Amino acid sequence: MKKYLTAVLLGIGIISLPSLAGEDMKEFIKKKGCFACHDISRQKSGPPFKAVAKEYKGKPDAVKTLVTSITSGSMGKWQGLSKKYGFKVNMMYMPRQHVTKEEAEKIVKYILSLEK
Repeated sequence: MKKYLTAVLLGIGIISLPSLAGEDMKEFIKKKGCFACHDISRQKSGPPFKAVAKEYKGKPDAVKTLVTSITSGSMGKWQGLSKKYGFKVNMMYMPRQHVTKEEAEKIVKYILSLEK
């Protein structure tokens, strides 16, 4: 009985959290307002998520750095980097987003999983 209850509770927990699967995560990011300034592959006022993935993928501190940017805000980070990826950033400052650290980690992991 204990194993069954544990399995049910884990299942409920997993179902209630947004998964890292494509469409579910896109919907979660949309609900959090990220797409107001970002897009997956085209430039808006902020850099495309695929450019973010290219810049940070494989760096040992990528998740921590990006989570900090999301939860604390960042300023001027993409002004120089935008030329590297062939677009112009229209925004100097990304305000702190209203997401938990855990939500920010899920968002970052999804962004880093995007294909180049």
